[in-house]
Amino acid sequence: MTTNLTAQMPEATPIVAHHPPQSRAPMSSASMVYNDDGSVAWEQMWTTFCVLASAGGPPHRGELLCAPASVDTDSAAYRWVVDEIIRGIHLVSGLRAAPATPGWVAVDCKSAAQAHWLSEQINQENVECRWRGKVFFVPAAAHFTLKGEIKNVITAVAKTTHYWDAHVRKEVKQSLAIETTLQMAADWLRQRIRA
Repeated sequence: MTTNLTAQMPEATPIVAHHPPQSRAPMSSASMVYNDDGSVAWEQMWTTFCVLASAGGPPHRGELLCAPASVDTDSAAYRWVVDEIIRGIHLVSGLRAAPATPGWVAVDCKSAAQAHWLSEQINQENVECRWRGKVFFVPAAAHFTLKGEIKNVITAVAKTTHYWDAHVRKEVKQSLAIETTLQMAADWLRQRIRA
């Protein structure tokens, strides 16, 4: 059960390596739920979640789902995948998303600390994710299927945002905000030194 997650996670909630051990089986898949019009009712598919992969639970996927190397952003299939990922993310998390660079969907967060933490946790669920400022990015590709990769992306966002909202304590979020600000400052300084 997930109610003890805050007690299980270390005080500083460390940012963990990007890929969980492959020996753990991925989590089982929730059944698809549909609205009367045939669209997926993403917000109705989960009532509980297993423990985050970074806290010892099973990752959502067995293999890392990556953004494609090349994308035809004008294809109807790609635009449909992006639109469905955006719709699903909003329904499960309340976060706003939009198309980003080819192969990516950008998700706006309330803070850089939230974007940073969610990105690290989504990577642990074996869905490629990166962050910059108050935005994290998840993959999208024309070949993604509704019951496969689209669902994987939306599930990883649903699971991690649930934990951010319900299980990460205020003090931990404050520590993460300081850590993220320091990391962003260090990244900025490294870029200046290289320039």
